[in-house]
Amino acid sequence: MANTKKRQEVEMYEEYWKFTAAWTDIMGAKFNNNLRVVLDYIDQNRDEIDKIGKNEYDFSLSNVYSELQYKIATLNNFIGKDATLSARKALNEFVKLGFVFPFLQGYHQDSRNFVNETNIDKKKILFSKIFYDNASLNSGVTKDNRELKHMKFFLTTLDKNKTLDSKDIIALMCTNITQYSKGYLTRDDLNFQYRYAQDIGFEDRKYNQIAHLTSILKNFVDLKYDEVAKKFYFADDTEYVELEREEALKRDGVRHRIYKNELFALSNEVYGKKVCFYDKKEHKVLIASHIKPWKQCILENDEDSAYNPENGLLLSLEIDSYFDKFNITFNNNGYIVLGKGVPQHAIENIDKNCIDKIILNDRRKEFLKYHQERFKKENGVENV
Repeated sequence: MANTKKRQEVEMYEEYWKFTAAWTDIMGAKFNNNLRVVLDYIDQNRDEIDKIGKNEYDFSLSNVYSELQYKIATLNNFIGKDATLSARKALNEFVKLGFVFPFLQGYHQDSRNFVNETNIDKKKILFSKIFYDNASLNSGVTKDNRELKHMKFFLTTLDKNKTLDSKDIIALMCTNITQYSKGYLTRDDLNFQYRYAQDIGFEDRKYNQIAHLTSILKNFVDLKYDEVAKKFYFADDTEYVELEREEALKRDGVRHRIYKNELFALSNEVYGKKVCFYDKKEHKVLIASHIKPWKQCILENDEDSAYNPENGLLLSLEIDSYFDKFNITFNNNGYIVLGKGVPQHAIENIDKNCIDKIILNDRRKEFLKYHQERFKKENGVENV
């Protein structure tokens, strides 16, 4: 009987979401400065790191890994026999959250932007992109399990179920995500996994890891946490609700929220508030409008463009309703060009404003070329 119990614990250990954080305040100076040290170290030792490669035994015993542990231990005044253990836990956190690749084989393209960013709202957006793209809780400095996208699984589950409470977090953390090919848990799945977690005593044994993951999740953009109900939910800002358009193709709700919040952050940075990029006015409804339509990007297998904020404009409901149907477009100076589908009463209501150059940068102009060509075709004109 004792042998059976021991075997069960070993098997379960391999499956649960492993996350013990050295720092849960990832917007704080300690997390940021330690991450900067790691990124600098990777850049300075790329040749040596590449020579060692991805062999766990060789890398664990390498001087390059020992030296980095020493740097982190010294920086944080980790002392005693557990100093290197604390350093390894810190380094593993960067890998698990997606900032750094296993075996120090580089880092996420936005990791540098994250450590250099001082605006907290922008920092959270960068973290959210890294977290969603690359987080893998069963990876570490000497273990590469990045094919297991735990956070993508978690956030997709939240997107499908609308809310996740503390029991659901526990259910997810003891889930082997390879057993769910659809990429998320349904409500019935969550209830089953929680009963399983109770049966194996997961919460009692892993309460620290559950608390650490909960703290980290609170930094994800547009993710709200009800401290009383202990419940996570996506909270679209009710003052700037985006219209849902029927689309034949499945949209990644999480990436779309990040895309929208990046446009909100840009508006706040440039104008100090959330406004329509054309008339610079606040509106009850603002649309995170795609310049090159989302569906077209997906049909071209260009998912990056589909969720690229530079393929987006914040527009009022009225302006977007014409822009979305190619009844209007903008020229390269940001001025509206009217098509034949715009009624007279609407023409009279459209102010003679323009999109500022700071918004209409070169990358947005590239996307705008597609919109202008579609506009010319739809309206039978040669120039815009």
